[in-house]
Amino acid sequence: MRIVCAAAGGKPADVRLNVEGMRAVIARARADGARLVVLPQLCLTGIGCGDLFYSETLTDAALDAAQEIALATADLTCVYGLPVRTGGHIVSMAAVAQNGRLLQLVPNPVPPGQWFAPGAAGGHVNVAGHKVPVSRARIKVSGKTVTVRFSQENTQPAADITAVVGGEPFLAGAGPARAHRFAQWPGITAYANASVRESTTDRVYDGQLLVLRSGKVLSECPPFSPDAYLLCDTDASGGVLPTAVSPPDPRFPYAPGEGAARDAWCRDLTRGAARALATRMENIGVHHLTLGVSGGLDSAHALLVSVEALRMLSLPLENLVAVSLPAFGSTRRTQDNAARLMAGLGVKPRVIPIGDSVRQHFNDIGHSGETHDAAYENAQARERTQVLMDLANMVGGLMVGPGDLSELALGFTTYGGDHMSMYAVNSGLPKTAIRMILAAYAEDHAGSGAADALIDILNTPVSPELLPPKDGEMGQHTEDIVGPYDLNDFFLYHFLRDFAAPADLMARAHAAFAGQYNRHEIARWMKNFFKRFFASQFKRSCLPDGPQLLSMTVSPRGGLWMPSDASSNLWLAACDRTLIKS
Repeated sequence: MRIVCAAAGGKPADVRLNVEGMRAVIARARADGARLVVLPQLCLTGIGCGDLFYSETLTDAALDAAQEIALATADLTCVYGLPVRTGGHIVSMAAVAQNGRLLQLVPNPVPPGQWFAPGAAGGHVNVAGHKVPVSRARIKVSGKTVTVRFSQENTQPAADITAVVGGEPFLAGAGPARAHRFAQWPGITAYANASVRESTTDRVYDGQLLVLRSGKVLSECPPFSPDAYLLCDTDASGGVLPTAVSPPDPRFPYAPGEGAARDAWCRDLTRGAARALATRMENIGVHHLTLGVSGGLDSAHALLVSVEALRMLSLPLENLVAVSLPAFGSTRRTQDNAARLMAGLGVKPRVIPIGDSVRQHFNDIGHSGETHDAAYENAQARERTQVLMDLANMVGGLMVGPGDLSELALGFTTYGGDHMSMYAVNSGLPKTAIRMILAAYAEDHAGSGAADALIDILNTPVSPELLPPKDGEMGQHTEDIVGPYDLNDFFLYHFLRDFAAPADLMARAHAAFAGQYNRHEIARWMKNFFKRFFASQFKRSCLPDGPQLLSMTVSPRGGLWMPSDASSNLWLAACDRTLIKS
């Protein structure tokens, strides 16, 4: 039997556009001789509609569209997802249509978000005047038994074919991990993940497609494939599973150990961030980007992401307005690296000095310009943001934000300055991960101008460059203020993953960093981490959109729900106890 899996639909709340895309896939599958078509979870509405799921306007339109799709299924069977309002609740369901008729609605027993209730089999839903049963019963397709499952379920089905309607956001390494998970299921598994057209407010979806049998991959459409359409015969000879993600590095538990697996992981992260940015551009209809390039780590990665996003959309690099914005703390080294990197990537370098603008601002507010206080530093960051946002308005584009997850966790960002952007491509990546990504890129492109610039950027101390240089050298080193990023990112990962207590963090860090940091150093920087983390929640409560790419996030919309005025006293006292013991 021939199966088609496709990442159709998924445009947030655009039911009509999703229907058109799904009908096109069904017509293509029919022409290809398919008997079963598997589409993603909630593909009629998009999985990321949030509170719009409460709107009857959306759910009624989805139910009408379910019938329209069913009428298009002559000579084949199609499985596709939608929200259904029933019994006073909203349930994520999979419609099963066959030969022009809606056979059943399969309820998801594991709600894929706070808007949904767990679905149970039983009863009926009225669709276009017909009572459609709510059932998890198996169906027959070309003499084979087919059952429908959701990607949130862990129960192994019993059928010849399992159709899995996927709704899993992309995380680095997700593709191989899914293949290994479904390879354990009996029979044939046909999986269609949510489309790259989905909302990129906080997550990015990859449209991965898989058909597996007996632990082997019959066919695969990898994450972020341009044509997310997979045609496979059930009697195809199977291939080997992709290499599973290697064990994590003890010091960087969110990353694989060094080697080929880490290099692939790094490429995954840049591609995921670029796809998120490209989708946002497509969804809102813009074709231009602006970005400040400082000659530091974060803006270097944001530049790589922006270039890749334009390539994904087949847009010219001229559509990226990349600007160096030197001010009072900028050094010649970082300015040169910014220019070299832009030129090495084929982007025209542009320089807009902001010193005069900031001096005028100081004069307006009565600041002497001689006192190197918070206003002196932050005025420069806010001026850069204003320039970049206004440039974005001039070209009708988006200002890309380079700020990273580590800076958000520690509050090492200027409120309303580098804290703000129109899409924050690095907000899901800790500083140490960005360092790994740039090193891998430089190795992949060894000998190029971009690689040479990146190597020097990697060898440059991390600094906000907001205080005047001393004898031509940087006047600030970030890690002298906030602590080593490898420790901070370690604390952040374990705290966000299981809210590890300071005593547990001490034990884990002492084991991971043996010989690098002693217990006293770990305890000192851990206390600094918690002090800064709690004090900075107000900055994270109003973050711009940006994709989660790892298994940790501080997004206030679906990651870290924390009051801005929460007290850190309990954690600081616990850190003091570890400091005494050390």
